[in-house]
Amino acid sequence: MTVDSYRTLAVESEGLYREKASKFIAYAFPIASEEAFAERCAAIAKEHHTCRHVCYAWVLGHAGERYRANDAGEPNGTAGKPILRRLQAAGITEAAIVVVRYFGGTLLGKGGLVHAYGEAASLAIASNTVIERVLHTQVRILCTHAQAGSVKNEVLRAGGSVSTANYADPCELVVNIPRSALERFVDRWRPLVLSLTVDQPK
Repeated sequence: MTVDSYRTLAVESEGLYREKASKFIAYAFPIASEEAFAERCAAIAKEHHTCRHVCYAWVLGHAGERYRANDAGEPNGTAGKPILRRLQAAGITEAAIVVVRYFGGTLLGKGGLVHAYGEAASLAIASNTVIERVLHTQVRILCTHAQAGSVKNEVLRAGGSVSTANYADPCELVVNIPRSALERFVDRWRPLVLSLTVDQPK
C-alpha cells in the first residue's frame, strides 16, 4: 500500500511534569533526519548541562518504519520506550521528543519513571499541533494543446496540482500527483502524450 500522507509536528513545543520533586522537561519537535535530531538534542543537553538524564525517542520514515529510543542511564525501558510509545500512539513520524530530568532526591522506581517520562512526552505533544503532510511525486509532461485540458482535469481529480503550465507548442506541464494515483496516471498518459518524465518524489 502506497503512503499518501503522514502526520508530524508543526513546531517545537514543551511539556513539564513534576513527580516527588523530580522535574521532567520534554521537548517535542519535527525532524528531517537523524543528523538534524542529533544537532537539536545536543543543543538541549548543553542548555540543561546540570540535569541528571537526557532521554529521547525519535521516529522517521513516512510510515514510521525507523525509530529509536534511548534511556540515557535510566533503568532499561523506563524512559526512551515510554517516550516512543507516546509518539507512536499519536501516529506521529518525522518527529522526536527529548526529555531532560532534574533529580529531586526521591527515587521513583521503574513504574514511576515510566509514568513520568510518558506524561512529560504527552504534555509536549498536547501543546503542539499535529499536521498532515501529503506526499506527491512531480511529473513533467509534453503534450498537444488538445490534450492539455484533459491532463490537467485528471490531475485535479486525482487530488494533485499543477505547478507550472507553458502553453507553447508543444505544451509543457509540471504537475504533482499523490503517490497512490501515480502508477495509474502514468500508465494512462505515457502512451498518449509526447513525453512524460517522473521526477524524484518530494
